[in-house]
Formats: sequence, structure tokens, C-alpha cells
Amino acid sequence: METLDVPSVLRQLPVNLLFKKCGEDRIYSSDGFQQFFGANASSRLDDSSIAFYDPISKAPLEADANPFVLGETGGALCLWVRLKTNLFTFNCLVESKVVNLEDGNWIVLYVRNNADELSGGSNLSSVGKHLSFHQLLTNCSSKLINASECEVKTIIDQTLAAFGEFGNIDRCYMFEFSNDRTFMTNTHEWVAAGVTPYISELQNMPTSDMPYFMDHIQEGMFKVDDVSKIPDCAAAEREEFMREHICSILCVRIMVGGTLYGFVGCDIIGSPYKWQSYDVEYLERIGEILGNTLQNLVNRKAIANMQDALLDANKRLEHLANIDGLTEIPNRRVFDTTLSKQIELSRAKSTPLALLLVDADAFKLYNDNYGHVAGDDALKQIAKSLSNSCIGKDDLAARYGGEEFAVILPGVSKDEVHKIATRILRNIRRLGIFHEYSAHQSVLTVSIGMACLLDGKDSPTQLVQRADEALYRAKSAGKNCAHF
Repeated sequence: METLDVPSVLRQLPVNLLFKKCGEDRIYSSDGFQQFFGANASSRLDDSSIAFYDPISKAPLEADANPFVLGETGGALCLWVRLKTNLFTFNCLVESKVVNLEDGNWIVLYVRNNADELSGGSNLSSVGKHLSFHQLLTNCSSKLINASECEVKTIIDQTLAAFGEFGNIDRCYMFEFSNDRTFMTNTHEWVAAGVTPYISELQNMPTSDMPYFMDHIQEGMFKVDDVSKIPDCAAAEREEFMREHICSILCVRIMVGGTLYGFVGCDIIGSPYKWQSYDVEYLERIGEILGNTLQNLVNRKAIANMQDALLDANKRLEHLANIDGLTEIPNRRVFDTTLSKQIELSRAKSTPLALLLVDADAFKLYNDNYGHVAGDDALKQIAKSLSNSCIGKDDLAARYGGEEFAVILPGVSKDEVHKIATRILRNIRRLGIFHEYSAHQSVLTVSIGMACLLDGKDSPTQLVQRADEALYRAKSAGKNCAHF
């Protein structure tokens, strides 16, 4: 009686089996397994290429973690794995059984390629698949609605991973175009266990190198069931896809604000795959979600930029409202407000407060003889000197009007006021602004009226009036001096 070869018998079974003899390394596959997963006369599955990975961690299942070893040593096995061969990679459920035959024990793995086989009916499987996808879509959408820019990057990665695992895809990714659409960059990539990532290589790629792809993606979609059949007019692109071991590719565009922003895509590695209508629909929905999310980010950035611009404009307006346009020191409006506040503080804390009114001497003669441009320049120099001469943190030097300035000196006693006024007189003389009609060494000088708050009883108007009267006395005393 002829003895049957065990591998030949198991190989002929019309079911999805992987098997090997206990204690040996060689793995065999059944014809049913070969046919179900894409092998044909021109593309045969190589049993020696079979490898197992953890579908979550992507770690290779080797040594004691290998399903064959687990099935041989631990009894019946039921385990989800990522199975990789030279033709394909996919998530599958493997169940094991040890078979005792004449030539020894054989460990047999029954491979189920997806959960559909477990659901017990194609209609139910189809409904279940759609329900699963919509649940995935809901989860991704809820995370992306109010996500910040930093959070969006992580959630996009999670979305691509979820879609890749859901669709049993080998690689899922997103590309962004430069503003002028001359370059594209791989910004996000998920790969299944055992699949080579290429994100680091696909940065700032010239779109001119992929005209065939660009023509299609600008219309909305690039769908290729068999990369080897891309026409010769796009031979360079075909070679690039094949270099990345891509056999089937599906990409859909991402639109933001009515403009092509980029695309989201997925690849099948190993053997060609005919993309189904639901594959296209699912990826288009993912593309829409990403486009809406990116549009929300653009809108939020635009609003934030508008708010920043409004704040800057308000600051500029406030500056213009509070700063004298010529001398660039605080104007009369700021002086009036500050004087009222400082008088209130002085009353509340029982602290001294002084006011100086400073007026340029013989300034009309200066303007008449040297012109208004020179006069304006002189006022700028006086303003700068006043600001530098007041060294208290709450001191304020402001332009009061015309050639007249005011200085508020909180917390300054009568003796200290006179010292500050003397310093101001000296510093302005040292400017050396030539004034032929000045009675003091032919340089521009100022006169100063000084007033101190009397027991906190003065109103702002009364304090200014007393300083103005003191200024008149300084002018009458020959100018270039300070008087109370």
C-alpha cells in the first residue's frame, strides 16, 4: 500500500492551513491558503517568508511567542496575529491543533483572515463592517472637533492607525503640499507590523517628479489596483512605488478652504488588491474629516491672528492717544489724568507731591529766526532732557502745550524739588542749542515754576495755577531760573 506524503495531503486541503512537523523549522501552506490570499501561476507564495507579529506592539513573535511553538507546547491556541508573507500582510486569527500521524506529530494552524468569517454571514458581515467604520469615524471626529494644533497631530496619527488596522492595510499616511504646490511632504505615517516605514525619505518631494499622480489627485482620487500596470508614461512613478514595495495604492485629496491641501492614502504590500467601492468611500470620509479639522485650525489661527492684530492696533491707538506726536513723551491728556491720580494718592498716604511747569525762554524769537523745523528739533531735545532729568520711578515729564512742559514729582519734598529744578536748568543749558537772542551765553534756556501740594488740599487746577504763577515769577526774574 502506497504511503501518502503528509505535507502533500495537508497541502491539498481546500482550507486556509499552515503546518509544520514538530521539532522541525520548515513551514508548509495549503493550496486553499495560497489561493485565498492571492497566489497564482505567476506569483507563488513562498512558505519560507512567513512571519508572525503582534498586531498591537508590532513586535515579531519569535521563539516561545511564535504561534507554532505556542500551539505545540501549550495546547489548543486561539490568537490574533499579524501574518506577513512575500505576497501580503494582514491581521488574522489563528487556531492550532496537534495532529498525531505515523511519521510523527504535526502542528496545524487554521488561519481566519478577518472577523467576517466569525460573524456567520456575508450580509451581517457587511453591516458589521459599516457599523464598525462609522464607530471609528465617530471616535475620530469627537477627538478632532476641539483639539489644539499639538493634539491634532497625535489624533491624526491615531486616526490613520485605526483606519489601517480596520481596513487590514499595510501602510496609511498623509501628505501636505507646499503653498505653491511645488513640493509635498509625508507628515504622518502608520505602518503595520513587518512593513517598512518611508516617512523620513518622503520629505519635500518635488511634485514635478510625479505628474501622473498629480493629474489624478487634483481631480480627487488616485486609485491603482496593480502598480505594475501603471502606464509607461509614468514609468518613473511606477518604479518609485515598486521601490517602496507597493502593489496597490489608494489616495484621496484633502481640501481646505476650497484649495488642495494634501492627500491621505493607503498601500497594500506584496500582491495586488482590487479596491472596493467601500474602500474608496471610507477613505474619502477620512479625508473629509481631516480636511474639516485642518480648516477649523486655519479658522482658529485666523481668529487668533485677528485678535492679535486688534490688540496691536489698540496698543498703537492708545500710544497715539497718550503720546505727544512731536516730542514722543506723554501728552496733556496723560498729564491731567496722572496729576489727578497722584493728588488722590498723596492725600490717602499723606506723602508730598510737587509740580514743575517748564517753559522755553524766548522761544518765539527762536522760531522766528531759525524756523519751525529748528524749533521742533529744540523741543524734542528739551523733552528728552526732561525725561532723563527725572529719575523717580513714578515721575512724569509731559508736554503741556506749545513750548511748555510739565513734570509731576510724587513723594518729593520742597528741598528736593529745588535740586531737581536746578538739575533740569543745567542739563538744558548743556544741550548747547544756539540762540543768538538769548540773554544767557547765546544758548536756549528754560524757566521753571515750582509748586508743592499744600496739606493735600489743592485740586489739580489749583496746583497748576500756583505752578503757573511761580513760572511767571521766574520769567520776571530774568529767566533761566526756578521759583516757587
